[in-house]
Amino acid sequence: GGRVAGWQGDFATLQPCNLAALLSGEKMIEQLIEAGRWIVSAGLAREWAGSLSCHCRGKILITRSGADLSRLTETDFVHVNPRTSGLQHRMPRPSSELKLHVGAYNARSDIGAVIHVHAPNAIGLGLLGRPLPALTPDFYRYLGAAVPILPFMLPASQGLMTAVSHILQTATAVLLQNHGVIVVGESVSQALLRLNLLEEQAGMYLAALAAGEPRILSAEDMRRLDEAVSAKRGT
Repeated sequence: GGRVAGWQGDFATLQPCNLAALLSGEKMIEQLIEAGRWIVSAGLAREWAGSLSCHCRGKILITRSGADLSRLTETDFVHVNPRTSGLQHRMPRPSSELKLHVGAYNARSDIGAVIHVHAPNAIGLGLLGRPLPALTPDFYRYLGAAVPILPFMLPASQGLMTAVSHILQTATAVLLQNHGVIVVGESVSQALLRLNLLEEQAGMYLAALAAGEPRILSAEDMRRLDEAVSAKRGT
């Protein structure tokens, strides 16, 4: 496995948000600002079609409601207490998808960043009611055996928050049917890499489905990949 094509550079030096002792609030915001620019410029979502957050020092730093991901500034972020979803500052209002982000952070303690966007290929695959299976070694390495799909639930609802929290206990990303996708990572850079790979391979899968029945990685394929990684680490 290697890097996703075109990935080198922009986010290679980003630090994990959960290393809070090493990072100031300003630094975290810089990471999320760069993430928003990348997402829009790479065609992974439109300017207002998503929300970004980072979990640091017991607080969630999330984009405000209606923020333009391609032109984020420091004033586009809100600090939220995840235990109460209460705001440290009254304005601006956080993204309407705040509950979705809180649900993700509740899933596992190692999640440091969450990206939720209305990615076209991910939505297209979700419309078919299909999860995204592992197609390549890179997919398996960064996203696991499959990206599951969550049947349509009302956006910003308590039910969606609970369902996402449950499914992300064993997944790194979830297709939200007729809605979008949520991707998590220990760092902003890891979440971005996963999003880029997911959207790219969702497009490949849709194209292959239109032509026939795609070959996906089998359980035996994944077992052999695991063995190869174990052998490499042992040398």
